[in-house]
Amino acid sequence: MAASVSVVSALDPTAYDWDSVTEEEVMEGVRRKVIVGERAMLVMYFIKEGTEFPRHNHPHEQFAYILEGTFRMECDNGTFDLGPGSVMHVPSGVYHGGYAVGGDVVEVDVFSPIREDYLPAS
Repeated sequence: MAASVSVVSALDPTAYDWDSVTEEEVMEGVRRKVIVGERAMLVMYFIKEGTEFPRHNHPHEQFAYILEGTFRMECDNGTFDLGPGSVMHVPSGVYHGGYAVGGDVVEVDVFSPIREDYLPAS
């Protein structure tokens, strides 16, 4: 568990505890937690078995790191079964999609730049 941190300036590091990050349901079978930095964001997904992310693209560079389960990622250059410890790099603009197979998936993605569409409405 992370210690309590006092923020002195924008240049200081900040510690986070995933257990303290607000969770939201974004579609049936998918919940996420978001941590936002200055130029990148981390997103932890909880994906129910069989849940599909439709094929899409975005201008953000993305890294997907699988913590639990298997996520079948489909891209133009093939289909990849990503299990615990696997990392997938999706360059900006590349079409991709996929689904959880054989059980639930926990995945942490890094997006850069920040996905404005993932920020809370103000």
